Amino acid sequence: MQSITRVSDFTLFYPLQLWVSSAIAPISAVLFALLCVPVMAGWSEDYWPLFQQLPYMMAGVLITLAQVFNQGRLANLAILFTAAYGFIQNVLGGAGQVAQHYEVYYWFSVLLPANLVLIRLLPDRRPLSLAGLSYPLLLLLQATLLNQLPALLEPFAALQNLWASDIRWQSDLPPGLQHFLQQGHLGLIPLISLSLSMFLAALLIRPPWNNDLAMLALSLMYGVLFYNFSTPYISVLITVTAMALLFVTLLINNHRLAFKDELTELPARRALMNDLSHRIGSYCLVMADVDHFKQFNDSYGHDVGDDVLRVVARQLSKAGGRGKAYRYGGEEFTLIFPLADDVRCQDFVEELRERIAAYPLVMRNKKNRPASNEQGEKQRKNNTQNGAALHVTMSFGVAQKRRGETIEQLFKRADDALYEAKKRGRNRVQLASR
Repeated sequence: MQSITRVSDFTLFYPLQLWVSSAIAPISAVLFALLCVPVMAGWSEDYWPLFQQLPYMMAGVLITLAQVFNQGRLANLAILFTAAYGFIQNVLGGAGQVAQHYEVYYWFSVLLPANLVLIRLLPDRRPLSLAGLSYPLLLLLQATLLNQLPALLEPFAALQNLWASDIRWQSDLPPGLQHFLQQGHLGLIPLISLSLSMFLAALLIRPPWNNDLAMLALSLMYGVLFYNFSTPYISVLITVTAMALLFVTLLINNHRLAFKDELTELPARRALMNDLSHRIGSYCLVMADVDHFKQFNDSYGHDVGDDVLRVVARQLSKAGGRGKAYRYGGEEFTLIFPLADDVRCQDFVEELRERIAAYPLVMRNKKNRPASNEQGEKQRKNNTQNGAALHVTMSFGVAQKRRGETIEQLFKRADDALYEAKKRGRNRVQLASR
């Protein structure tokens, strides 16, 4: 299997702003939960009966929408948190009853973050399908075992109390750490939750990060729940906040599916048409096409062709003049420049064309990747010196929007200019007729 990489300035990650934009909703949910915990005692008790039913209502709507939009992972999360909330309310009997249900509480707090990891690793399946229903059945089995846990562990009661009764080893620890270990039943609950949160964070290696960051935030919120379990109605607050975060994540995922191109991470054709329909004033539309892309695909394979499109998209996204790039389809791209002068726009497009043409790509076999970055850099340098680097070129057609011109007419002129650029030898920028 072959792939291509850039010779210099090679990066493994997408721009920082993409990560930040994906993290806004999860961070907001965690901060909301943390800020609400100290002030919950002052909330009017008249509304608590409604709040207590709110998680179930939100979960029902969320699972229905997840089924419609094929978001099985989000549906499983909603099912998990609904089951956890019901378990806290009906089995543990609220925060004040933990001492009577210590074994159940302890294993419940271990299983909840473990289920988060399980949901992350399971394939994303439609909720109401045979594969999608496997997780709810597994969750039902866990709930049944937790219910029967006191009876199952009764023969081992002496061993269960051993850890809690023998605290001599804690005497040598700093007072602050001793206090932490004695909170929430020796502090194991938040420790387990936060440790598994870090494991989830290690999975965030490829965008889109929306689901992963949401799951990390959810794990942190339930760490807050376990650590503050004695706070009245804490389970209501955390569950409602979790459902709200899942709603936002569902909206973000569907927007991404509709308006983002999965391969290149550029806005897709639907986003282009939506932007054009709301754009007023003068601007320039640029149609771009990768030269001889079919031959490149046939020679090196579709995987390498996909890599070429990703590289080209990254370069187009760096267009000057406030240009915005879109994936139009196949090897075609579109750019919009908010400029009233097509000659000035041509200068920015010419800069793009030169940068793409000079961009060196190195063929690599994924089975024979270098063992370190230093070896990889040396290998890429040698390949460039030996002329092994590949280059792709692009042709561009630039059209400035005329007053009273329709979008279809503008596309036609830009397309004609692109065709003229290819006719004149490719790897060039051609202005449309005025």
